[in-house]
Amino acid sequence: MQRNALLLIFSLLIALVIIAFVPESKPKDEYLVVLSMDGFRWDYLQRAHTPNLDELFAKGVRAERFIPSFPTTTFANHYTMATGLRPGKHGIVANSFYDPVSGRYFNRPGHRKSVEDGSFYGGEPIWVTAETQGMTTATCFWVGSEADVKGIRPSYWKRYQHNMPFIDRIDTVLYWLQLPEQKRPRLVMWYMDEPDSKGHFLGPLNDSIVPLIQHLDSLFGVFHSRLKALPHYDQINIIVVSDHGMAQLDPSKRVLLDHYVDTSLIVDFDGYSPVINFRIKEGYAETFCQQLAKVPHIRFWRRGQAPDRLEAGTHPRLHDVTVLADDSYSIDWSYRISRSRGAHGYDNANPDMHGIFLAKGPSFRNDGYLKKPFHNIHLYGLMAEILQLKPAQTDGSRDSILDLLNIRDR
Repeated sequence: MQRNALLLIFSLLIALVIIAFVPESKPKDEYLVVLSMDGFRWDYLQRAHTPNLDELFAKGVRAERFIPSFPTTTFANHYTMATGLRPGKHGIVANSFYDPVSGRYFNRPGHRKSVEDGSFYGGEPIWVTAETQGMTTATCFWVGSEADVKGIRPSYWKRYQHNMPFIDRIDTVLYWLQLPEQKRPRLVMWYMDEPDSKGHFLGPLNDSIVPLIQHLDSLFGVFHSRLKALPHYDQINIIVVSDHGMAQLDPSKRVLLDHYVDTSLIVDFDGYSPVINFRIKEGYAETFCQQLAKVPHIRFWRRGQAPDRLEAGTHPRLHDVTVLADDSYSIDWSYRISRSRGAHGYDNANPDMHGIFLAKGPSFRNDGYLKKPFHNIHLYGLMAEILQLKPAQTDGSRDSILDLLNIRDR
């Protein structure tokens, strides 16, 4: 009897030792869904009734402000979020541009196919990182995801259709997330082009923007409720971001550039107010800068000489001279004056340019944590951390996002 008792105790001790040294079983594979609402300024959440986005924060995390990279434009920042690189490194420096190295145009009228040409895109977007590590991904209209970057596209992707209703985009994402498990994407990134369009037309301080924000919130509510109905909802992480904010324009604060400079010196230019990259006739860049020095309410610099804080880089697509309007000022030409009431592209230190970041899911804290403003170069690393991917080299840092995470399994 005593011998049996000793054997039992010995067996229990061995079992405890085994339990202590065997690692925890791998948690269930998690999913990540990232939604970008173009031009959703950070303070729209305070100005409008947004119960669905508020719920995400209450049971997850939010940033006070999400800081874009410079220039604070759509293509540049969507691709920065995807790669963790600033525009001066990944090369998507404007929504459309001339590439002096290849002699080709990107996304100019008549050059739509260039958007699907991977040679224009530097860095490694997160869907390429995932696909090369055996993970299925899907994108609906995210900048860069139509192209064969490094010869790779997402397993599922959509060619951009501006007029595709938002509810159809929701249906597309839900379809992907209901595929059989072996075909189901673990990463889904999708895009809405509002409230950017209305922000340009109305201006962000116009009260008429509020119903649109509330409508977008209700659409997100529809999307989230349908996610909740999925049997694997408890494995899904949700991130909602925007690429930039929006500034109110004052019609009295308009710089007519051709009143100050000799336009015959300009070969071409990319971008639009408030930030423009100019190609200047060979040998005349200094003359052009001397003329710009007399222009009020702008800043300008030669390529590679931008303020260090902007980290604009030296990419050849930045051309010879960059001109940036002061906050709330616009750059126009006497023969073509914009009637927009809102704009973005300004210095990324301007809070009007800052966007939103909200997140919820098994990888995130669930205590309504409010994070101090942080830069969008860290989003790539956050996505890689959640999906347990080996990340590419980026301008972001892992330490910058760890406070957002529930690190029990990390």
